[in-house]
Amino acid sequence: MPINPGKKGCTFTLLIVLVPSPLNFIGMKKNFLFACLISYVLSLISIEALAQQGEWTWMKGSSLSNPSGTFGTMGVSDPANTPPGLYEPYDWTDKQGNLWLFGGYDGLGQTRNTLWKYDPSSNEWTWVKGSSSPNPDTAYGTQGVPSATSDPGGRFSGATWVDTAGNLFLFGGYFLYGISNDLWKYDISTNEWTWMKGTKATYSPGVYGTQGVEDAANYPGFRCEVKSAWTDNDNNLWLFGGGDNGGISYNDLWRYNPETNNWTWMKGSNIINETGVYGTKGVADPANTPGARKIYTRWKDASGNFWLYGGRLPPYLFNDLWKYDVSTNEWTWVSGTSIQNSTGNYGALCVADSDYISSNRTENSASWTDDCGNFWFFGGANNNYESYFSDLWLYNTSTNEWALASGSSTPNQNGTYGTQGVADPANIPPSLWGTSSWTDHEGNFWLFGGCAEWVDFKNALWKYVPDPACSGCSAQSSQLGFASSDSDICEKFCISFFDSSSNNPTSWLWLFPGGNPSSSTNQNPVNICYTLPGLYDVTLITTSASGIDTLTFSNYITVYATPPIPTITQVGYTLTSSPASSYQWQLNSIDIPGATNQSYTVMQTGLYTVIVSDSNGCVNSANQYVLISGIDELIASNISIYPNPSNGNFIVELLQSENFGEVSIDILNTLGQKVFSSVEKISSHEWKKEIDLHAAATGVYFLEITTEKEFMRKKILIAK
Repeated sequence: MPINPGKKGCTFTLLIVLVPSPLNFIGMKKNFLFACLISYVLSLISIEALAQQGEWTWMKGSSLSNPSGTFGTMGVSDPANTPPGLYEPYDWTDKQGNLWLFGGYDGLGQTRNTLWKYDPSSNEWTWVKGSSSPNPDTAYGTQGVPSATSDPGGRFSGATWVDTAGNLFLFGGYFLYGISNDLWKYDISTNEWTWMKGTKATYSPGVYGTQGVEDAANYPGFRCEVKSAWTDNDNNLWLFGGGDNGGISYNDLWRYNPETNNWTWMKGSNIINETGVYGTKGVADPANTPGARKIYTRWKDASGNFWLYGGRLPPYLFNDLWKYDVSTNEWTWVSGTSIQNSTGNYGALCVADSDYISSNRTENSASWTDDCGNFWFFGGANNNYESYFSDLWLYNTSTNEWALASGSSTPNQNGTYGTQGVADPANIPPSLWGTSSWTDHEGNFWLFGGCAEWVDFKNALWKYVPDPACSGCSAQSSQLGFASSDSDICEKFCISFFDSSSNNPTSWLWLFPGGNPSSSTNQNPVNICYTLPGLYDVTLITTSASGIDTLTFSNYITVYATPPIPTITQVGYTLTSSPASSYQWQLNSIDIPGATNQSYTVMQTGLYTVIVSDSNGCVNSANQYVLISGIDELIASNISIYPNPSNGNFIVELLQSENFGEVSIDILNTLGQKVFSSVEKISSHEWKKEIDLHAAATGVYFLEITTEKEFMRKKILIAK
């Protein structure tokens, strides 16, 4: 019988509270104390880094135009590695906080299919998959079947998602020979792509079906320049709008279910270039919908709502902010104007106001959400791409106010790179559009590539630490900080949370999307359980004399999948487990010293268990009984023992017995020693007796029944 999976990690904050349940010690990593020490040291480093909040740092790449990049050796990270200058590659952040980049257009008439990974802790890029040569073809393979040779091919300007299991998805995009509508999944653990849905043809129209009804035949039509993509709390993938590289734009909203591999047309029109229905600002309505647009930015808030801002429907640009509520299927026009091509209202640097707003723009695809739930975006271009920006904007969802956090309203800035790796108040990226962006697990913002103009493609990687002077997030965080008993767990395990707020709260509301329960009003919630692998946010909302404060830690909880139950193969007296990261063999539930290889040769009769663990420290197990002594069962079909295995209490029953009179009952261990003996009288054809061996150790035993006419033996397994 498999044992419960388990994993142990460590979390340090200013309040250090680690209260693991006993099961969490199963599979404890040997370097636990060392890892905790490292976490503590890193926390001190993070405190030191607070002096750099609100500053840009040029981390990697070149300050020159159209750099060719350095690929290095596939699969090997290196300080010299860097992607080439790219426009609109695909981007993701994985469960470990690594930044991923795929494809892109290099400005030399070439598309890429290279998959890159950047590790913020080492400041190194790794060429993971794909070609170092430009313009590779797509290798579709068989739809739904992962393959080492399948590949999306050279493309750019599509949509991306990360599901709760950590898989990377991309949709559509622009090839040199057309625009696609195919959906792809990349499994980090196997390094394989899978073509999931859509067609091989370019410019393929969509199949809408009935709005709100999932159907295997449905799929969105071809599109690129699509950035508004979200993953909801139920692991569905959502897609809005996009278009082609010319005059076609959409305003349709789609939902994809990874479990069924089906699309659903949820909202908007199946007609191109539709105008929006704004309704009343701040009021949700079933009739509301953003107009058709492409190349815009997007966010997801702590409540699971989807947000989008700006975009382009030639010859118009927008600066309207929209919110979509998944639970009601309704849009709300929240901020900005319904007037196209507005010049905006900048205001003073870091001064927030509901009247402030950026100028209408497109290609402002770089977006982030900070730990307090504020939205940020950078740069973009005007309608004719003769003006492009380096301004950084902040939107506060609780006050509905915008603020210019960095940069200015003056377009076409060259930027100030400073010294690579060194933060400086004077540093600022150049005016860019078509960039990629990520948020790491420390809450830092990352920006890569893009265009400074059509002949100037970049590969510089920038880091920005959010400015508390603009957002108020640092001050709020110092009053709200919380801790948990663990932040990395295996599925079906539970953790506890501990409030350490210093704002003297009188009430608490915790939100645990993906957890069970999903919310709590206790100050210190316990036994919050996660049954599915994935990354999960945690939000604490407190009420105090000074008002309501909210703190959200994005991707705070990592839940790893339990490895499959191992298979044990026996050849002679050698037992071999199916492959795993590590092994521990046991005899009668006790570890065998040194038995940590995939195979083990048994030396005595008993119940053998192999406990396997994966790379995340999660475990599972399987049992195998091995008999060496020669004692074995005899054919005894009229003996029934149940339950078997048991905890030591079981029932012995004789069926259709002809053995009337005295019967001897003995129970022996594998060494032949009696652990139970009794003489019973049988007076009918049906006889049964309850036997209590709860004091016996886990292992294999033999029940022997002796009558005047026959001798019977049956094997019993006691497992505790």
